[in-house]
Amino acid sequence: MLTRCIALALFTSLVTSPASAALAGYYDSARVLHAVLGHDDVADALRQQPIATITQTEDGYRLESRDCAVEVVVHREAGSQPGPGSFRLDVGQGKCAAGD
Repeated sequence: MLTRCIALALFTSLVTSPASAALAGYYDSARVLHAVLGHDDVADALRQQPIATITQTEDGYRLESRDCAVEVVVHREAGSQPGPGSFRLDVGQGKCAAGD
């Protein structure tokens, strides 16, 4: 009986762990993207134009509008307690097509 309980507990932890990890990763990236999209410097770098693409880079994200692009570096900081970690954003200089 004890062996069955241990086996069931092990099976349950193995089955639920990947789902929990994926869920946490989704919410973490959504939280970062929300901060990126709400950053005034990003809007200014894109000259308030609608966002055409968002690409994940090695250090953060690249956002592009019709005429402009900007790189945002995400600096993750390890927390001292369990839960979501903190981060800070460095918004690069926007680069826009000549003549605009």
